[in-house]
Amino acid sequence: MKTAPPGNLRKKGYHHNDLRNALLTTALDLIVRRGGPNFSMRELASALGVTHTSVYRHFSDKAALLDALTAEGFRTLAAYQDEELNKALSDPLERFNALGFAYLRFARENKGFFSLMFTAREDEDPEQSSRTRHNEKALSTLVGTIVECQRAGLIVDGDPVRIAGYIVLAPHGLAAYETQGHEPLGKGNDVAFFPDMKAVNELSIMPLLVNPPTPQEVAKRYFKRPDPAI
Repeated sequence: MKTAPPGNLRKKGYHHNDLRNALLTTALDLIVRRGGPNFSMRELASALGVTHTSVYRHFSDKAALLDALTAEGFRTLAAYQDEELNKALSDPLERFNALGFAYLRFARENKGFFSLMFTAREDEDPEQSSRTRHNEKALSTLVGTIVECQRAGLIVDGDPVRIAGYIVLAPHGLAAYETQGHEPLGKGNDVAFFPDMKAVNELSIMPLLVNPPTPQEVAKRYFKRPDPAI
């Protein structure tokens, strides 16, 4: 789902599905511009130039609207995974790395979805949340790739679901930093503060490798000191 400025969507007449999609698109745009789902259903209706009651013909309340957006976000993430896996080589570790790229690319290109999917809301009951169900396909893809690595004898034989829980921490942190616009060393500094996504993927899985590189190799490959002569 592509975001679009609410002004582009203002009109008085909508077909049933048109209005539903317009509500979702405009809500996503508001999430990006306001840094979260900080809008009312009345504001959403006003942004589209439709009546307040027409919104409730599609969504019983704001929670239902946000749940539909969350479901769409996870479907989009799963599509990014499939796309990157289709470009990857058959090597299990390459396929694992492809999922890291998919996650970061998804976050960069879908800030509204990323914010909504992974930020707790005060109005959301954790016991009633359907995020886990929406995340099933994306998580299953990651777990399946971890199992491929285990079967190839590349990483330790442990619970792949718990390994997935560990594996997502580093790419999620990098994605969160980037989507929030942080500049760790200030604008214009040419020193790379963060490792790139390939290094993040490789460093994340390194403690799980059956044959990990030596500390000296790690230092040289990922944390090489700058040449003082330059």
